Amino acid sequence: MNLKSKVIEISGLTIQNKKDMYGLMTKVYYGENWDKFLSDMSQKDYALVLYNESSNIVGFTTIEIFDFEGKIIIYSGDTVIDENFRGDIELMRAWWRFSYTVQMKYHDKKVLWLLISKGWRTYKFFPMFLKEIYPTYKYDTPKEIQDFIDRLSVSKFGNCYKNGLVIPNEPDRLKSGENDIPEKRAGDYDVKFFLEKNPEFYKGNELVCLAQLSISNLTNAGLRLLHGKKGQNEE
Repeated sequence: MNLKSKVIEISGLTIQNKKDMYGLMTKVYYGENWDKFLSDMSQKDYALVLYNESSNIVGFTTIEIFDFEGKIIIYSGDTVIDENFRGDIELMRAWWRFSYTVQMKYHDKKVLWLLISKGWRTYKFFPMFLKEIYPTYKYDTPKEIQDFIDRLSVSKFGNCYKNGLVIPNEPDRLKSGENDIPEKRAGDYDVKFFLEKNPEFYKGNELVCLAQLSISNLTNAGLRLLHGKKGQNEE
């Protein structure tokens, strides 16, 4: 099935768009609340929306862009894809193209991706598409980078941030719970690392991840996405 995507300013979303997006969230997470959903969305700048052939919304991610200590931060907020379309990478392909336009707009500054992961699938985006990421099992995070992550996270998440994790006061919890890790992923080094860093992910805890967005930091899979080559998930 050919999926299509579109970047929409939050102000351009209709009430029906938001209801459809909220419906997707409630399929995957416990703890969703309409007012909280709207409040969170109002703090974002864009939504990257995924559509099926019938023009129904089957996935989305919200995006906020801001300056922190002279660096441009692209923050990924709520992200969900209908389970029937999780093998398709159209949403990710569109996200990379969008992030590239941000890099070109702020070509004189470092552009960083701030991602908080409450599940291993989200975390896997980092090592799949980026060479240098934090944190990772491959190497320790340098002190100066960890200090920056800590300052950024305290600024963004306040007292919900602690020891590399965001622990929300009103968390969204995966309905799949502790059973979200399929047996075939048990030996995956990235998944094992995610579980070591965020063992209570099923309670809604989120691992803070950071990486620089640049052509030189893309893996071959990331370069293929940026250049518009579509295919199935390369995990």
